[in-house]
Amino acid sequence: MNTDSTSFETDTGVEYTPHSMMHKAVVQMDPTKLEMLDGFERADAGHKFTPQGSNVRVMVSGRDWSEKRVLVYGSKSSEEAKRHVETIINRVTEIDHSAELIEEPEITNIAVSGDLGTPLQLEALSIDLSDQGIDVEYEPEQFPAAIVKLDEVSVTFLLFSTGRFVIQGLRGFDDIEPAIAQVQNLIEEVDG
Repeated sequence: MNTDSTSFETDTGVEYTPHSMMHKAVVQMDPTKLEMLDGFERADAGHKFTPQGSNVRVMVSGRDWSEKRVLVYGSKSSEEAKRHVETIINRVTEIDHSAELIEEPEITNIAVSGDLGTPLQLEALSIDLSDQGIDVEYEPEQFPAAIVKLDEVSVTFLLFSTGRFVIQGLRGFDDIEPAIAQVQNLIEEVDG
């Protein structure tokens, strides 16, 4: 699914846009000093690659003689993530080292933004949700959103007073609308 500027709407009229994904792939490659390749730099967790003309970041980690874990941050689709992984494979094979895709990129996290369509009283909402045993943090001096952690669909919501929201920690597209429905139900219970 390509999510480039594509908005969706739930049955209850909430608009949302998946805007950023994290993918994980596994590549078997010969020991290679990746920092010697153009565009790669050494980082604490391995090697960072920033594709030219993109906001995507790619991290390659693993021991010299093992499979490398490739994390692609900020892609808009699985196809885009695969292109970036293939770029790394091609860059390594261009210097006559072996590199082979072992596990296709799979989504490990999706970020979604949207609008509930109604302003929220975050202080009262935070107190009521906390009283219900919901994990919620609201410290407006530090961050302007209430941070609500849900269990049923294991995600984190950032709820803003305008009604806008960001969902983090989604594992698949099928979890988006159930997560939105769950937070809507919690808000309705508080308001009701």
